[in-house]
Amino acid sequence: MRRLITVIMCMAVTAALTSGVAQARAVDPVAALAKQLKSGHGVHFTSVSKTNPNYGIKTRSYGDLQFGRSQVAASNIITTVDYGTMTKAAEQVAEILGLDPDKITGSTQTITLKDDNYVTGGITDIFLPEGKTWLKSENVLTQPGLGGSAINVLSPRELKTLLAKAQGKRAGGTVDGVATTLYNGTEAFRLKLEGDTFAIKLNWKLWIGTNDGLIRRVASNENLVFTPKKGKPIKLQLSSDTYLSGWGDKVWIYAPDDRLVADLKEILLLPPSVLGTIDLGD
Repeated sequence: MRRLITVIMCMAVTAALTSGVAQARAVDPVAALAKQLKSGHGVHFTSVSKTNPNYGIKTRSYGDLQFGRSQVAASNIITTVDYGTMTKAAEQVAEILGLDPDKITGSTQTITLKDDNYVTGGITDIFLPEGKTWLKSENVLTQPGLGGSAINVLSPRELKTLLAKAQGKRAGGTVDGVATTLYNGTEAFRLKLEGDTFAIKLNWKLWIGTNDGLIRRVASNENLVFTPKKGKPIKLQLSSDTYLSGWGDKVWIYAPDDRLVADLKEILLLPPSVLGTIDLGD
């Protein structure tokens, strides 16, 4: 009788544990993301982007994203371009422009808010009047988020659409100490315009926490082919690999001090006599 009771208890415990694991694995990534979208909270990321043919050129970026109620509300990103075998050529360009090489090969910082974009460092500095360190422009084509990624995984609506098209799902191993599930898919677009053809094939992968449903890694690979009416096809490949961490951390991103900001719109409207005082190199 004691043995039977012990067996029954073991079976009950095993069933409970198995049920708990099954429930944990059933976490909805879209719901998990939506739960994170709280004002004043956010996520940290690091990313590497490449272009092929690339001559060894890589773009590395890292920073923080601040969430709003339903989307990314602001971003603060530091970007560095590694020109690889093209470094010497980039430095020569800087010399021709009369600039310090760091203006070409150095890092830039970009703060993106709802309506405005602020950039400091790099070649941006040549547009700045004396005493200003940030260049402000209106957000026309940019928005806060993972700028280097071809897919927007931080929008619940777009994430839901993306996962619905996933062609594969399997164990993704451990990312940043978290067990993950790997989703992958492919999308293709083709456009013809006056005899020219534009074709894009996008391959993507998402590593999502198995137990918490949060995105830990995003990788995308875009193959672009432009086939002119006459001539040979031109091919370009863009890839990015991004890691996300610190989900739920408190993040507040603000615009730079107005006293240090120059507005690009105002600079373009300045009379020639004033524009001449801006250092554009020799």
